[in-house]
Amino acid sequence: MGGKDTEEKKEESNGAEGKVSIFKMLQFADGYDVLLMVVGSIAALANGISQPLLTFIIGQVIDAFGGATSSDVLNRVNTVVLNFVYLAIGTGIAATLQVACWTMTGERQATRIRAMYLKALLRQDIAYFDKEMTTGKVTGRISSDTVLIQDAVGEKVLDILDRMRMIGLMYQDKCGVKRS
Repeated sequence: MGGKDTEEKKEESNGAEGKVSIFKMLQFADGYDVLLMVVGSIAALANGISQPLLTFIIGQVIDAFGGATSSDVLNRVNTVVLNFVYLAIGTGIAATLQVACWTMTGERQATRIRAMYLKALLRQDIAYFDKEMTTGKVTGRISSDTVLIQDAVGEKVLDILDRMRMIGLMYQDKCGVKRS
């Protein structure tokens, strides 16, 4: 019975130690990674601006049909359609740049952490590998842990930025700010 209690306490303490803040994970970034994160964040903001701009362009469509004469409608609608195309191209570029930058920085940092983890393991006393770790455990831990870190740095940060953008849009709606 005492063995079970010890194992449960050990699992609880491992769960508490397993959580790391996003800033702690980003400490392994070098200058190029910081540049990628800044560019990716700016692209995320540009991607987020596309939704309010879409409502503005839809307002232009309504104005083109409602306030124009029959001879002027085609020119006004063509202008609005070009705005849709420009918005689609800009949003596509921003979204691609956002995902590419954050994925690249996540991969670069995971590779750096993987190398540091392996160096730390190789500094261990040989008895550690006889008692605590086998070859399969070493490779499995390195792979699984760094994939989790890569996922957190790449995709989870994008999710955080997206949620922040959505909160900003909801706040804008609540305050009654007109978009068009």
